Amino acid sequence: MNKLIFLFLMFILALPPGCEKDAGYPDLISGFWAQEAILEDGTAVEMSTCEQSTRLLIEQNGVYRLYSSCDVLERSGTWIITNETMLDLSMDRWNGSNKYEPYPVRFTIIKLSATELEIRIRTFIGDRKKIVLFTPVAQDNLAGMTPGELLELDRYNKTLRTYIYRFVKHE
Repeated sequence: MNKLIFLFLMFILALPPGCEKDAGYPDLISGFWAQEAILEDGTAVEMSTCEQSTRLLIEQNGVYRLYSSCDVLERSGTWIITNETMLDLSMDRWNGSNKYEPYPVRFTIIKLSATELEIRIRTFIGDRKKIVLFTPVAQDNLAGMTPGELLELDRYNKTLRTYIYRFVKHE
């Protein structure tokens, strides 16, 4: 009998400790968020009407919904917090055929509180145009461009930028 109790206690002690910190993430991040600011390489971007109207509904079940007054479609996807510092979202990506498709995007969590969410991503300008990062970005129109203009546009689209998105929670 003592051996059974001893084995049971050893089994309980061998289990990894619970992650109380992780348990709070769904509660903190769940809710209705309004986009408050966008920074590009540390400089505040003047937000368009579309960006000012961007809303993010994050549900505890791992689903989020994205709304904007300039986008007739409701975009939705999945989210998960990994490593206590990363927010993985499945975003929409332009596939070039007049259609969006899901695409995983990883943001670094800079701040997450009951009222504020601040996330960062470093990406190429061209990739940002293909991925809906909270507000659709105009795609490049290549019609009528000279080879030199196409080369210049290609160089521009391969420029790395760091974007910070700030959201505030609305009740």
